[in-house]
Amino acid sequence: MGDLLKRLVKLENIRKIYSKRVVLNNISLSVYKNQTIAILGGNGTGKSTLLRLIAGIERPNSGNIVYPTKSIQIGYVPERFPIMIRFTPSEYLYYIGRIGGVSKVILEKRIPYLLKRFQLKDNQRIQKLSKGNLQKVGIIQAILQTPDLLILDEPISGLDQHAQQELSIVLKELKEQGATILLTYHESNFFNDLVEETYYLEGGQLSTTIPTTEIEPMKLIIAKQLNQSAVKEWGEVIHAITEDNKLLLYVFEKNSDTVLSKILHLQGTIDSVLTVDTIKGKV
Repeated sequence: MGDLLKRLVKLENIRKIYSKRVVLNNISLSVYKNQTIAILGGNGTGKSTLLRLIAGIERPNSGNIVYPTKSIQIGYVPERFPIMIRFTPSEYLYYIGRIGGVSKVILEKRIPYLLKRFQLKDNQRIQKLSKGNLQKVGIIQAILQTPDLLILDEPISGLDQHAQQELSIVLKELKEQGATILLTYHESNFFNDLVEETYYLEGGQLSTTIPTTEIEPMKLIIAKQLNQSAVKEWGEVIHAITEDNKLLLYVFEKNSDTVLSKILHLQGTIDSVLTVDTIKGKV
């Protein structure tokens, strides 16, 4: 009985098929209270599909998803946040909050507080926001209430350095409050201090062993005389961070030459290029 009280979600032999293609096959997983779990894998392996199933947005073709606690509060941040034409961020957040049963009093305090934390201005319609600011809106809507289970699909994609750091702080705060965090990401080391258990998807199967066929070699390019804002739209950059007046860029090895050329084109200088251990998240 104690095990059931701690378990938030149980997946039993989940199978998901799209256009006759088996994306997830015989997936079983238990998610417990106050865990932080990462689901990793290459592009197209079904990570986002698995997160949507756990969030209750999609249904499996076969198998069961059981929520022992029927009143579970789930926050979900999709990889691509939908563009709502008519709303400003605060209007959208208020609307979503009211649908979710959050009181007006709480929303009137919570929304400005979170907008300020993520440095998100409220003077534009959502359709005009950058990818990073759209991502901020997506994150805020998921944490308007403290969720029992927070599901994040590539959460730092497009975020500026401040927002990345703020997200890391917020996730640690939620963890301290007892929340369970389930996420997927490409960055090799950004969530190392947070993640407690890691699963890998390959061939529709879930495993605790990293699939060697899915490891993509990565490089850490350290540049000087280049601002982080200059590279925020570079699709080849997985993660960027500024340290000691140097810009650290994590890229897949196959894209490293392209990034090096772009740096030189902007008259930046290359300090060093290092190989990243994608298993341990170290150079």
